[in-house]
Amino acid sequence: MPRQSGDSPYAFTVPPSVEAVPAARDRVVRRAQRLGLILDEELTNDLQLLAGEVIANSVTHTQAACVVSVRYIGERLRVEVTDADPTLVRPSQADVMDENGRGLFLVAALATAWGSQPCAVGKKTWFELAVSASGVDTADVAASQADAAAEESPSITGAQLRIEHRAA
Repeated sequence: MPRQSGDSPYAFTVPPSVEAVPAARDRVVRRAQRLGLILDEELTNDLQLLAGEVIANSVTHTQAACVVSVRYIGERLRVEVTDADPTLVRPSQADVMDENGRGLFLVAALATAWGSQPCAVGKKTWFELAVSASGVDTADVAASQADAAAEESPSITGAQLRIEHRAA
């Protein structure tokens, strides 16, 4: 039985560094594969690009750790990035020669749905990608539910405290 939106997602903390983004992006893809979702090359590339953009935005603009969660919500894969900044994200108006400012346009163009919403610690920026229901191996999804339940869901506050403690 596929995981429903109320189930515990798999979550991990990303340190406040753009150098941590590629590993986090790859971790999102591996988690989607562990959920039993069959991702073709195009969907894998889109997932990598979107996860990288949303995670990079978080660590770049907040200069703080963020928490990434990945879950299957019935025909869609949902990735959420939670950070401590309450300012909701929206696409900016990049000039022709600007090197930055187009990431959220890519998210809007490639994601099935996406958004930013306030939460208790700041905000969640999320996106969803449509995944064919026939691509779901229900045994793998059931096993991943047990994995997710056994894992500790990290908190932004806890991540910041650990990072601040290491820096001291």
